[in-house]
Amino acid sequence: KLDQAGLMDAAIFVLYVRSKNLTSKIQAGRYEIPLTLTPVQVVELFQHGTFDVRLTFLEGWRREQFLEYALENLAVDDGVFSPEFLAATENLEGRLFPDTYVVPIDIGAAELVEILRANFDQKYQESITPAEVASGLTQGQILIIASLLERETLERETKEEMEMIAGILVKRWQSGWRLDVDATIQYILGRDWNAEKGRWEWWKDSITAADKKIDSPYNTYKYTGLPPGPIANPGLDTLLATVNYRESPYWFYLHCQDGQVKYAATLEEHNANKACLK
Repeated sequence: KLDQAGLMDAAIFVLYVRSKNLTSKIQAGRYEIPLTLTPVQVVELFQHGTFDVRLTFLEGWRREQFLEYALENLAVDDGVFSPEFLAATENLEGRLFPDTYVVPIDIGAAELVEILRANFDQKYQESITPAEVASGLTQGQILIIASLLERETLERETKEEMEMIAGILVKRWQSGWRLDVDATIQYILGRDWNAEKGRWEWWKDSITAADKKIDSPYNTYKYTGLPPGPIANPGLDTLLATVNYRESPYWFYLHCQDGQVKYAATLEEHNANKACLK
């Protein structure tokens, strides 16, 4: 079955086990083996019944992406793990901390969620809470704005650029302007088929005029104010940029094709800046 699963050549497996004198250490049983495991890790799994794996959850992922990544790298039953994970994270979007974790390969959904949430609590308490009062923002507002900022700055802008964009988002929100953030539309749409790449993706590449008319409280093109909750899970740098947002004369920003960020104080200037998108 190792051959059938594409994990390794069965004959090579037998030779390896014998050469390392591991025959007596292999434990009989039924195993769920992630295809990401190396042959050496598979042998280790067969010896101990379980072992730790390293999981790296990325900034800007929504909770469903956390789940998909976990399923790809853990030896768990999808039918049990998925509903438990989604139920446990229903109100935790924005509080699942993107980081690298070492966990048992057969960890339960509730235990994994608790690890992610506890890491968020620790990082937030250490790095964000001291600046929270001075920012004038509540934790809920910080998480929502940071989630928008995370999705708006995936090109890894500088610290100064992230703080500047955060300031523009805060300024527009507090002034009663619509935020007009594409990522909120992407969040509403959920999974989208990318015909060019031939796969389903969580964040639609191009937002259409029709998409911007969707009636949802998360639609920042239709409604003023912040969305009801975070749309993704921001990393520490983005949380810091949010709580240390910069005041400026600007109301608009855009990302040029060359990676440059351009700011504008008026709509006329903003429209002129759009030339860099071509």
